[in-house]
Amino acid sequence: MDLKISDNHTKPMVRVFIMLIGLLCALLISWKFTGSPLPQDSKYALIFQNALLLIVLGSAILEHFFTKPADSMINSLMAGITMFGVYHVSPALAWWVVFSYCLFVFLISSVCVATSGGRVSGDIASVVNSRLYRPAIVLGRSRLIFSIVFLFGVYSFYSIQSEISVYLIVFWGVFMAIWPLKLPQLLSSISFNSQETVFPIGKLLRMDNPGVLRFAINQNTDWEKGRPLIYQRVDKSQQWVLPLYSHLNDERRIGTAMLLGAVEKIKTGLTDGHIYEFEEELDNDAVMSLLGETTQSRLIGFVAEDSSIGRIRLEVKADSPCADGMLIWCKVGGVKIYYQISAGTTIEENLDGDKHGYQIAYAAQLGTLENGEFKKFDWLPNMNAPVFSLIDDTVDIIGEAPNPNDFKFGNLPKSNIPVLGDFVGNFNFHTAVLGVTGSGKTEFAFDLIRHSVSSGIKVICIDLTSQYKDRLADLTPTDLSIQEQTSIELSQKLFDVETGTYGAPNEKKALQAFSNKLRTDVDTELRTFMANDESRLGLIQLPEISNSQASIFITEIYMSCLLNIAKESFGDDSKRVLVAVEEAHTIMPESATMGVSDFASKGLVAKIAQIALQGRKYNVGLLVLAQRTANVSKTVLTQCNSIVSFACYDDTSISFLKNMFGSSCAEMVPNLKKLQAVVFGKIVKSERPVVVEIPYDQNKV
Repeated sequence: MDLKISDNHTKPMVRVFIMLIGLLCALLISWKFTGSPLPQDSKYALIFQNALLLIVLGSAILEHFFTKPADSMINSLMAGITMFGVYHVSPALAWWVVFSYCLFVFLISSVCVATSGGRVSGDIASVVNSRLYRPAIVLGRSRLIFSIVFLFGVYSFYSIQSEISVYLIVFWGVFMAIWPLKLPQLLSSISFNSQETVFPIGKLLRMDNPGVLRFAINQNTDWEKGRPLIYQRVDKSQQWVLPLYSHLNDERRIGTAMLLGAVEKIKTGLTDGHIYEFEEELDNDAVMSLLGETTQSRLIGFVAEDSSIGRIRLEVKADSPCADGMLIWCKVGGVKIYYQISAGTTIEENLDGDKHGYQIAYAAQLGTLENGEFKKFDWLPNMNAPVFSLIDDTVDIIGEAPNPNDFKFGNLPKSNIPVLGDFVGNFNFHTAVLGVTGSGKTEFAFDLIRHSVSSGIKVICIDLTSQYKDRLADLTPTDLSIQEQTSIELSQKLFDVETGTYGAPNEKKALQAFSNKLRTDVDTELRTFMANDESRLGLIQLPEISNSQASIFITEIYMSCLLNIAKESFGDDSKRVLVAVEEAHTIMPESATMGVSDFASKGLVAKIAQIALQGRKYNVGLLVLAQRTANVSKTVLTQCNSIVSFACYDDTSISFLKNMFGSSCAEMVPNLKKLQAVVFGKIVKSERPVVVEIPYDQNKV
């Protein structure tokens, strides 16, 4: 693999040679037509002293790398002063056009100089500088601005067919053509030595240890292409480096690169502390090999400061396709640690007096991947450690067949990597499904119910939405609901108790008698359902009950009877029961927000919560669905070992989830898209919260 000479490098001796030849030609032309190498007449002085000579000096010596705003300011000032000397002897319109151009360049370059390098602080100064920098250095180049002055002089003072015009234009044209034709670079490549000369494209400014380097590079270097380069260290060893990004400041262009690894075949003729490009390019496979990764990986950035064990910050490469929830990883002591991107922001950094803007991503730790399960890792990566993502969304990193008994929650966002869990084995630890209307929580609950039924668990759904009967009709559900007339009578008796006088003793007796009969009927119905092995799904619909008190009353009866049956049959052959509660805020409300203030209802809610606490011992699990945690009994929610949260926006829900997920994952919840959720608990194969994306199923429409 041979190193190549940079297209942008010209030997100093070649630049001096070109300058001397250009000056000599300009002086000879001046002597031939004016009798003096430095004419005093203002017309000749405009062309020879202030135009041709400055074109030669500026191109060959002053701006051989690039033009700075300060150079543009000086060039435009000198050109403008020169124009004053010929104001009365040149065409007025042409003079004003050229002078206005010089004035415009002087103004924008002056503003650019004044707002660069931290001389003026504030966002406005930064925006002004970024907008004016490029026009200033392009319009103020000596070759451009003095060529305009030169052509103005030829047009104003000479006939286009005169001999002097021919000499001047030919000289100007030849001198301007040698740069785009790269003749100086060609001359630089000619060497009388037997060993080929190798030219650097940049010099090391500093190293951000470990692994990130800053170089002063040639302005025209194609740095953003990301082609691996060779850097020679002061100890003569050579390293591959990968360009990441570059920025301009007053004096030079700064390139940032990442250290890849050692060069196997040492190159000769290199200078310590410099960087070089070469003929053959390393492809992505070779780069990933140097970084210890496979061809399925893509470098997206490197670890930044203020990272922690649970969450890292990473500086993102400009061309990296990042997204919320995307899986990434880096290595700690040779161990691959996985993270999920949880947030992103933009940051400005002062580098050598100028500001560099870039993107920072925040990623929450998932941990190591062992047998398809994410395990916590107890340390964090090094500063500047490379961070990777999958190069293709279709790649599966697990590489093993999932357990057919596992429930698939969905995929990791932007991938086809499944997120699995043993819901059946942990159903009795209780699960809460949270999310606003339309986020996908009910559809998710239907999937969990179907999975439970297919795994032999009996499921009883308490439905206040009237959706379950039709949507789960294929499971031939058993209707366990009380009769409509019974619910009406119950509501009336509860109303009579509330409105009765002097403690309503008669009304309470009537309610107690009615309640005992209802409890007996419900117990009989539930025992029949539990004994029937053919029936796996039972529905309790409460659509006709007009007040929360009645809903709570009936729910307590069902839950008490179910728990008693479970206790009686508990043993090796006891049946597993999952109780799915839709709109849990109606029948398991928080006391402060339940909508009724009577002591009896508060007691019933407390009893329901106690039943939920005891149910786990007897193979009775809860699946609680709610829109807001503020309205659901905290006694019930805090007993839910597993949480599945779709998008939520209220502060109470976010605060609750921060206690469950941690701040970094809870902050993702308001930004979740439809059919995206954060899953955490025993039911998922991850010791940390994980974001999943549930595939859209057209059949559910």
